[in-house]
Amino acid sequence: METIHAAITHNDNYTEYCVTTMTSIVANKTDENIVFHIIDGGLSEASKQKILKVPDCEVVFDKVNTDMFKQYKQADYYPVTILFTMILPDIVNVDKLLYLDCDLVVNSSLKELWQMDIEDNYLIAVEDANGVKYAKKFGLKKGSKFFNTGMMLINCKKWRENNIPQRAIEIALEKTGSAWGYDQTVLNQLFEGNVKYVDLKWNLQYCPINVYPTYDSKDEYRNAIKSANIVHFVGDYKPWKQGFSCFSPKNKDFFKYHAMTSYRWKNYKSWLFWDKILSYRGIFAYVKRYPLFLFRKNFWCSIFYFLSL
Repeated sequence: METIHAAITHNDNYTEYCVTTMTSIVANKTDENIVFHIIDGGLSEASKQKILKVPDCEVVFDKVNTDMFKQYKQADYYPVTILFTMILPDIVNVDKLLYLDCDLVVNSSLKELWQMDIEDNYLIAVEDANGVKYAKKFGLKKGSKFFNTGMMLINCKKWRENNIPQRAIEIALEKTGSAWGYDQTVLNQLFEGNVKYVDLKWNLQYCPINVYPTYDSKDEYRNAIKSANIVHFVGDYKPWKQGFSCFSPKNKDFFKYHAMTSYRWKNYKSWLFWDKILSYRGIFAYVKRYPLFLFRKNFWCSIFYFLSL
């Protein structure tokens, strides 16, 4: 029987969504065993007990020494836990590891993904929805792709052989406080040309008001939207944020699995009703961030693309 080792990093504020992610994985597994490696950088006992309630899986809390991150300038949107992804092969003693963000849900068995051949690459991943912009911004060579770190099938052996964890942390701490010092930026620079890209359905990043895709293949993106194996709620418009959720067309994927957890709400229909009533919150946040959004080409392209689906 196949055993899948899946790692998740988060802090106490995200335990509810970590549990939802785990529940979605277990709900869709076939005959595989799932071992969750929860990277513990100081999780409370209450969080651990909630995580241990997820049935039909094995949970391991892997401790991480946070002293090495003392120089990191933490921000609300980029807590220190995002740096844990860069040292996973030094924390979890396996040759292959599937890393998943905790702001996503899984709609299929992970067995197909797990069995993919990484070959001599550092990892398997999916291109970031804003990859063209980020590749240019962070100095990748022309034509290079920029991957999203929300799903990574990691070649731990190769990372360790090339001292990637140590090199990545040194770069992140040197650039701390800037966009150049986050896990996704650092790893893309280190792994340029050594990443195997797979279908967008394995990490769908889809929110018309918040995500402006730059993919070459629009057909692949359309197919992923229709039948995503992994739905990743990137950006600010999370499905659990009232007044923001209604702008995320895949929010019901989240609620489906959330309702299976110990965090389930009493009345989802009522919550969704008030989410629409309070949608001004999401609109206000968007206008505050992009006051001239009506003049942004990307905004209109995204809206027209959404309407054409």
